[in-house]
Amino acid sequence: MRDNVFSQSAFQWFGRVFMWSFLAVVLLLPVWFSYAQEFQQAKPDAWIESLALDKEKDSYTLSANISLNLGEEVRNAAEKGVPLYFTINFEIIRPQTLWFDKTELQQQHTWRIQYNALLRQWRISNGDLSIPELSLDDSLQHIINLESWPIKNLDQLNPTINYEGRLRLKLDTSLLPRPFQINAFNSSAWSLSTPWKNFNLKVSDIKPGS
Repeated sequence: MRDNVFSQSAFQWFGRVFMWSFLAVVLLLPVWFSYAQEFQQAKPDAWIESLALDKEKDSYTLSANISLNLGEEVRNAAEKGVPLYFTINFEIIRPQTLWFDKTELQQQHTWRIQYNALLRQWRISNGDLSIPELSLDDSLQHIINLESWPIKNLDQLNPTINYEGRLRLKLDTSLLPRPFQINAFNSSAWSLSTPWKNFNLKVSDIKPGS
């Protein structure tokens, strides 16, 4: 008799647990579904939309279209004269069957954008090249619409091998003056970088104007 009572009590307990678990799932399912949709639709603040490698006589160049959304904190700092450094990294990797993949080629390019409050002028520079611009957005156009960036030593790669390439653009806080580096380190607004854009590369397939 006691066994029957115990069995009925256990059955009722499991039944209640199952019922409440089922109700919890039903009630939380719309919330989970909405969160999943927002997560899928969310995009990073920067990403590479497209890229292309071209052959120009005996050299190779890279062009890319990049979406870049600066936060208000970064924009406000730039308008107060804090320089912004953007570095693009380009890598060519040779996949290995038995060992770690080998990086065959690495190249980077850094732009510096700064506002001069006295002249009320923006300027974007790279090495010895310096170009005046009217606004921060106009300066960024030189970066997000990358055209004919020379890729060195690409002609030294084996033309018959299928390589893997990747490209990334980041806001390079390591080049900021030390006090601004500390502030940038403590703020997620300065952690701005595109995900790596991966692509396949076979040098013999790159044609003029391809």
